[in-house]
Amino acid sequence: MKTWKFAVNSAYFGKKRDRFTEYQPDHTLEEKFQMVESIPGISGIELKYPFDLRDVPLAKRLLEESGLECPAVNVDIKDATHFRHGALSARTPEARRRAVSMLTEGMDIAAELGAGIVTTCPLADGYDYPFQIDYTTAWGNFIESLRMAASHRSDIRLAVESQPHEPHARILLANVGMVLFACAEAGVPNLGANLDIGHSFAAGESPAESASLLAAKNRLFYIHVNDNTGDGGDWDMISGSVHFWSWLELLYTLDKIGYSGWLGGDVAPKHIGPEAGYVINTRMVQRMRLLLERMGTEKIAALVRQEGVIDQTFEYLSSCLIPDPVEPVYRRKEKS
Repeated sequence: MKTWKFAVNSAYFGKKRDRFTEYQPDHTLEEKFQMVESIPGISGIELKYPFDLRDVPLAKRLLEESGLECPAVNVDIKDATHFRHGALSARTPEARRRAVSMLTEGMDIAAELGAGIVTTCPLADGYDYPFQIDYTTAWGNFIESLRMAASHRSDIRLAVESQPHEPHARILLANVGMVLFACAEAGVPNLGANLDIGHSFAAGESPAESASLLAAKNRLFYIHVNDNTGDGGDWDMISGSVHFWSWLELLYTLDKIGYSGWLGGDVAPKHIGPEAGYVINTRMVQRMRLLLERMGTEKIAALVRQEGVIDQTFEYLSSCLIPDPVEPVYRRKEKS
């Protein structure tokens, strides 16, 4: 099987809070790098723009000193100060220009840091109520803004991330189908997807299927690895902790379609801290990959090619996890 390089999302190494409490304090960029350097199996750090990149020369120096790579710059375009009523899809040209400008600035910084990708999750672009937006206008603005941003430079890929809810009841870019629609309409080759696995579960998708669809159109640029309960919320849980079998299928599929990009950890370890959270998140993915090697991807592929053998498939898969049961089977005796 293929192996992949792992990165972390720097946002989870700073201050984290929700509506109820604060889970960890803020950290300087130097402190974030020190924390990430201590995590085994991590080769890269996805830096957040603008928060981590107000001093680009410092970021470059820390990357060089730590030996970490920057696979992607994550651009935040959901600040309600500027984007309360939308960013890329906003009615006001000023908001759209600011959002596009932030993406193009992120692309320039990514090139300077040696990162080939800018990721963004356009959560400001959505709505809560019927009659709140004109969908044709909003989508037209959204796609034109993406086209303008991606066209800024062809050597950096723009990877957009779908999510069905939060902070709006409905996000425009709610699922992988809408990502593919946006890419097709924008018509630029360097616009693609950052497939967030937890968001895929939240949208009711099979991440393996979503990865296959994106790869078929050469739009699978980056992957955020995590898990989710699938209730629509964005919980950023440890990979494989909820959807174990679907996660195995995803890794099997990524190997099959030849995905060679990064796996960027995107977990919110609010109870155990970022170091411990990213250690176990990375190990879970690595162990699931090793389990698939033990199961044999060719054997799995042979089973998948057959019709009507799902019982045999799970007989085989489960036997690789647990030996045959030895407990006696008790049957109710028939009355004489």
